[in-house]
Amino acid sequence: MHTQRILIIGGGFAGVNAAVGAVDKLGSAQDRVSVELINPDPFWVIKPRLYERDLSGVRVPLDDVLTPLGVVRHETSVTAIDAAGRRVALDDGSTLSYDQLVLAAGSRLARPERPGVHCVDSYAEAVQLRTAVIQLKDRKPRFRAVVVGGGFTGVELAAELAADAQVTLVAAGDVAPGFGPRARAEIRRALDWLEVAVRAGAAVDDVTDGTVRLSGGEWAGADLVAWAAGPVASDLTRQIAAERDRLGRLVVDAFLRAGVPGVWAAGDSACAKADRANNAVMSCQHAGPQGRRAGENAAATVLGKRARRYRQALYLTCLALGDYGALLTCGFGRDAVLARGQDAAGVKRAINHRLIYPPEGEGRRTMLKIGKPAPPAGPVVAAMTQAALRSRWVRGKVFGTSPARSAAYAAEGNAIEAQA
Repeated sequence: MHTQRILIIGGGFAGVNAAVGAVDKLGSAQDRVSVELINPDPFWVIKPRLYERDLSGVRVPLDDVLTPLGVVRHETSVTAIDAAGRRVALDDGSTLSYDQLVLAAGSRLARPERPGVHCVDSYAEAVQLRTAVIQLKDRKPRFRAVVVGGGFTGVELAAELAADAQVTLVAAGDVAPGFGPRARAEIRRALDWLEVAVRAGAAVDDVTDGTVRLSGGEWAGADLVAWAAGPVASDLTRQIAAERDRLGRLVVDAFLRAGVPGVWAAGDSACAKADRANNAVMSCQHAGPQGRRAGENAAATVLGKRARRYRQALYLTCLALGDYGALLTCGFGRDAVLARGQDAAGVKRAINHRLIYPPEGEGRRTMLKIGKPAPPAGPVVAAMTQAALRSRWVRGKVFGTSPARSAAYAAEGNAIEAQA
């Protein structure tokens, strides 16, 4: 009898959750449906932490999650997708057929290929940046750093580097453009407190050794340049003959179908509606639930069952601001401030070091809890939850102290090669 195959491309938040969702939906039918995941290395990288000074434990071995679930892992890269023939080509020249495909290949930075330009888009790149910081600190206790990109990652990285460097943050438009006016004012206060120099409305024309040349002939001297601008979806989305948005994400329907039979998309590969009015953003907060639902729907299709809609009305944003603390907002407008400073920093630590990691314990039953959705939460429940989180006492209960999961992976030897 033909064993059907659900193939998942990507081992990040969307891909791992897709594997979990598919296995959970299949149940006992997994003996006749193979769930397989393709990723170029054996780790699930906790990307929201890559801006941090201490990268210990940011990599979770994929087999810790996939093996108890019976998911087959392919340590390779996909070079092409033949959606009509339901087949993918791998970098060793071989191919894999599929019955259902979940594209969760993440995103990349559109950045200049210049020697010495760092970023934190991958674990290896984050390690290189931290190593460069350590080496510079040995020579110059307060070196000059330029961070290009005024979005979420750029602000977090600039704030983190401010502990070691004189930082200039360069933004082509406004700093933190995705936030509302009250939240942006708080972010600017934090950057001022951290003594980060901000150059807003300044496009980068070129980066050369020791200099960042800005539009209008301005320039900024730099011992270190970090690029955090221009995230776009993986090039693999171009392999699917379907509509894409300006970021290259596949425009999916309410069920996360990518417009081609047998293909689903999730995470940074998908432009999905989180609710009736708002698109989901490129973040693990949306990638995880999307992946889970895409995996469930791929499995449901194999089983001849009905797919279910993806909706995610509750939206919280927690922006790290270095030694200043953090900023916690609610809603897609990112302007209703729930907490700031060190109060919000506690929330950020709980999210980054505990909540986004796999749950404690081993075995199939434990791993099936990853991304398990709460009871359906519409806009009313989302609004009530956001209102409740305005209380410091409620935040303490939800995000209170507990052993960090990241510490467990760091203790297992999965740590950065060089520490500050």
